Amino acid sequence: MEPSTSPTVEARPPSPVSWRSTDLPTLRIPVLVDAEKRLAKGEYARAVSDSYHRVVLDLQKAYGLSLPPQWTHREFLSDFLRDDMGVLTSRVARLYRLYEPVRYGSGSGVEQGELLELLRQIYEEPPLRDLYTRGSNSAAPKGGPTNGSRSAPPGVEGSPSHRS
Repeated sequence: MEPSTSPTVEARPPSPVSWRSTDLPTLRIPVLVDAEKRLAKGEYARAVSDSYHRVVLDLQKAYGLSLPPQWTHREFLSDFLRDDMGVLTSRVARLYRLYEPVRYGSGSGVEQGELLELLRQIYEEPPLRDLYTRGSNSAAPKGGPTNGSRSAPPGVEGSPSHRS
């Protein structure tokens, strides 16, 4: 038997696997899992509140920003969310519209499925999705407000702007 005389081929690193929106259900995104559990227990207000606060924290983490302690939710929506964040600006504003009646105790006339669908849409966006995918090297755009050292979004217990 003759030794093989085929040319040597250099090993290439595996090409990155592209992500599809259909992959999202296989990802275990904690905010979605927690919201589903709360909704299953009939805890709609808690599901909305916890989800909103988690999204605000994840946005800060994804974009490398922090909110000044004195910022309100409306200031967050108008000053923190920017055009370069794409559809996240409108989706987070929609989430706030679910959160506001819960926060102020005026009830809610929305379907429970709306919360889960909105959270899925928010976490389909690369900056937030990438927080929960392994080995993600994509960097979210940096910039925007950076004053203050905020560990909790406006209105969260323990933050200076929280008012019951």
